[in-house]
Amino acid sequence: MRRVATWVTVAVFSLLPISASAWDPIHELIVPNTSIGPFRLGMTAAAIQALKKSAPCQITAAYRDGKAVRLETNCGGAYHTPEWVQVGIGSGKILWFYGTPDNVTRSDGFNYRADWLYYRGGISFRVVYGDGATNTLIQSIAVFPGTGRLQVRQEPFPGTAPAPPGVGE
Repeated sequence: MRRVATWVTVAVFSLLPISASAWDPIHELIVPNTSIGPFRLGMTAAAIQALKKSAPCQITAAYRDGKAVRLETNCGGAYHTPEWVQVGIGSGKILWFYGTPDNVTRSDGFNYRADWLYYRGGISFRVVYGDGATNTLIQSIAVFPGTGRLQVRQEPFPGTAPAPPGVGE
């Protein structure tokens, strides 16, 4: 029961409405290896803090030598990839558009199962598993300097895709 309650809590907080006054559709894209909205890899902490004042959602940054080397969002609806992969939806679109991840790392919570699905092209997704192999939720999306080329499928998403790797392990 506790697992279901956690699942519902994650889903609800991921989909909270965003203030229309703070919305800027020009800066909504998550670009692997580059940016989340107006937040770009390589920005200073001061520049990121200044942008946070007008951002529709919280962005977390990790720094090396004073520059952002990893950006992460766990806010649904504000930012999405060009393929409309975003926090708060099932993981099927990840696998459809990006294929099998280059690396899968366990990232379980207190009473739920989760994985980070990493792609060398500079993007990763934290997927939380509910009950059953197809009951998944993208909880976070991160971008970082990629070490490889990201292959993106160009066909439209058909509405169904395989379950993420690691389910049931």
